[in-house]
Amino acid sequence: MSVARIATLTAAMAAVCTVATAGNAAAAGQYFGTIAVSKLKNSAVVSADGGSKVQADAAAIRDCGYYDCEIVFRFNDGCAAIAQGADGNWGWAAAGSREEAEGAAVAGLGESTPAFPDLGSASPRAARVVASACTVNVQ
Repeated sequence: MSVARIATLTAAMAAVCTVATAGNAAAAGQYFGTIAVSKLKNSAVVSADGGSKVQADAAAIRDCGYYDCEIVFRFNDGCAAIAQGADGNWGWAAAGSREEAEGAAVAGLGESTPAFPDLGSASPRAARVVASACTVNVQ
């Protein structure tokens, strides 16, 4: 058997294994999610229910919609949230419920003072939840 034929067969087997693994994960009830952030546009999205990490990543980048979107967090079989502090910093967390994930994301950032110059109040304030989602297999 030639080296080229062996390489072709190896690549074909790897592709079949990859597809089978992705299919088995979804069939077993495992779902993936991804958080993506655009720092230039000050935007974030949470994608859930991907059958694989790759599908969840692709959905998050697509939904983010800006050229500078980057993946900052991945989760599976649960909920995730992303929050932004008054100072512009981002924080994210995963948990068993949406409320827990949102609370953890906000708590992780704590209170912060807006960046200078801020035309509003300069007193510290809590972070705000920007986006959150849960995979379909979470009650």
